[in-house]
Amino acid sequence: MITLILSFQTDPHSSVMFTRNETVNTSVTHGFEDLITYHIVNTSLGAISTLVNTLLIIIFLSYRPFRTRYVLLILLNIGDLINSMAIVLTGLNRIELYSTAIRTMTLPVRTSVECAIEPWLILKLIGDILIPVSTFWMGVERLVAILFPIFYRFSVDGKAVKYLVVPGVSLLFVFCSICVAFYLAFTENHLTSFYCGRKAAFGEGFGTFIYCCNITCNVASTIFATAAYFKALNLSKTQPRMQRQVNVIRYYLLISVLSTLLVSLPNTIALFQLYVEKVSDSLSKPAYWMQTINSGIHFFVYLALNKEFRARTFRMFKMVHSEEMSLSSKFILLKIE
Repeated sequence: MITLILSFQTDPHSSVMFTRNETVNTSVTHGFEDLITYHIVNTSLGAISTLVNTLLIIIFLSYRPFRTRYVLLILLNIGDLINSMAIVLTGLNRIELYSTAIRTMTLPVRTSVECAIEPWLILKLIGDILIPVSTFWMGVERLVAILFPIFYRFSVDGKAVKYLVVPGVSLLFVFCSICVAFYLAFTENHLTSFYCGRKAAFGEGFGTFIYCCNITCNVASTIFATAAYFKALNLSKTQPRMQRQVNVIRYYLLISVLSTLLVSLPNTIALFQLYVEKVSDSLSKPAYWMQTINSGIHFFVYLALNKEFRARTFRMFKMVHSEEMSLSSKFILLKIE
């Protein structure tokens, strides 16, 4: 049990500085070593995902046809990049937090406001909302393109609806959600968990909203993309040009299915833990790894199923390799001279 003694001092050897700490005993810090191991793994996955998403956004933005054609994929990519960076920062924070607790036998006393203004939590909040919203619009876009092709061609594709309205509405939804979160944190400021999660900062109600948003958006996108895929597949039997739509929907559908399995399932477990019964760490912790993996896997989906993306990626790497070879040759010639 935590001993309620506030030391009002900081650990001079720690980079995580808190003005209030409370003394704890070994029963509280028991298991912190396992949590450190978990966060080391998650942070490593987050770092890999950050690199992959940085490469992906370079590929998207450096090629004009991709910038105009894959607006929603770019929006999803931005969400994945933000989420990946948040995972890295969260992991580093937690590793330092648990390591300091083991070393000093103290834990910080935090309020919901103090938690809410943590940079890693703000980034995590943006990613948690932007990713499922982007995935949802991807499913909607494919369904509209197949069911209402004329409307899509003349009113959506290449128009402001796709370039400005949908991204604008998505970002506005993210902004409004964050405003609500901060309103809850500041108006109901209270002592909360020392590790500062979303529920700790913004309350269980807002945590439930995040879980439901992820579950609903991903499942809905999967349903829409599945319906569009089978409709396009059926039409392709009599309309050969529809095969291109089938190929596009294929990787949209795979992204939706992966999001449902790797994100919605862990969020369902989190909801179960919140309202029904706590789940074993051996199940809940790997579930969070699944969400991290999902943020870094889309590059490989495009590489496997999008021929144009694959060709562009290989061409970029070939250009970089050729440039390196050219520089190397020039360097060798200079040495000879």
